[in-house]
Amino acid sequence: MSEIREIHVTSFVELHEAFAEYRRDNLWLFRGHSDIDWKLVPKAGREPYINSMDKNSFESWKRRAKEYLPTANSDWDFLSIAQHHGLATRLLDWTFNPLIAAFFAVNDNRETDACIFAYRNRYRERVIDTDYSDPFETDGIMKFKPNATARRITSQGGIFTIHGPPNLDLQDKFKDEGKLDKIIIGKEYRGELLFDLNHYGINHLSLFPDLDGLSRHVNFYMENQNFWVSQLD
Repeated sequence: MSEIREIHVTSFVELHEAFAEYRRDNLWLFRGHSDIDWKLVPKAGREPYINSMDKNSFESWKRRAKEYLPTANSDWDFLSIAQHHGLATRLLDWTFNPLIAAFFAVNDNRETDACIFAYRNRYRERVIDTDYSDPFETDGIMKFKPNATARRITSQGGIFTIHGPPNLDLQDKFKDEGKLDKIIIGKEYRGELLFDLNHYGINHLSLFPDLDGLSRHVNFYMENQNFWVSQLD
């Protein structure tokens, strides 16, 4: 039985060293959690959404969303866009870029340790064929590579796992199907890491290439102007 390996980091050097072993394998996926106790369960599988039929909610969303999404061609397209705009779905966000996962791990201002999950499914074929499948009839956990239907998805190096049923926890499932590492970011370092990532171009502006991202990026500089002033002393 596989065990989750934990790596603790308290500096950017240690984080870089932790990421180094994933460089030679493009099957690794990464996801950031602001709280190390959060499960690897999609939003539709958590309270208070677990008691709702996520398919029915999605169909209601899609009927209205078509007005804004003339180029979306399938339920898979609509579902991936819905996920990136906050709808509770059975998709779980991952990225091929560990620095992007690090950003989402520490972006929220919390007084807790954060973490980055690194996941590798040992089966290459566990990528769902969207031409011959229904997102609401999948069984188990599969990888889903979305089309470039939204700039946020491409900017974030986005890929998903789809969970059927939606309350299926990948931390339980991986024991049979892959490897899962947990890089824990000490709470004393999470605030500084946000500045380190910004220095290397990982910020709201790069990950959310729209007016919302621009506004949050400018706010970040206004809220933290003393950080840059203090470096001049």
